Amino acid sequence: MPAFCARWPDGSFSIVDADDETHALIQLDELGEEPAQLWMMESCLLDFELTDNGSFRLKQFGEETGPEIMKKAYPLLNKALKKRAFEDHSIEDPVESVEYRPAAKKILFDAVSAERERLKSVERTPAATEQGKALQRELGASAAYVDALVDQAASKHLKKFKPGDSVKPS
Repeated sequence: MPAFCARWPDGSFSIVDADDETHALIQLDELGEEPAQLWMMESCLLDFELTDNGSFRLKQFGEETGPEIMKKAYPLLNKALKKRAFEDHSIEDPVESVEYRPAAKKILFDAVSAERERLKSVERTPAATEQGKALQRELGASAAYVDALVDQAASKHLKKFKPGDSVKPS
């Protein structure tokens, strides 16, 4: 099953496995309204470690996964991290923090700030029907999720529909 990466307007990202983009969006609706970007990943390998307090921490991205996420979802940060000052920088949160010089800290801070702002103004995809749009406004849900709900309800209603004798198929 393919894995999809969703880049959210606030700068975070999520990974979900789904049959296709629509099913990915339906699952992702659990986490937020609609991602600003969504793509099927070419590679997805995530390695987690068990911490002493019983939680999990991302240990590392796969060799192809980290660069793919940085290139597609974080182009500004990716460009900043190519500078010599960051040659030892890890995109995984290190157990011990790395101390950079003030100029490098500013570059990193500015890149992270720019990435957090870059997709904030992306407009949500509207639902396909007027009923769906009303439901979308009420629930704050993604178009894919609302459209799936409307399709499901319409299918159930149509299965129960029994036309009268005067109704001829068109």
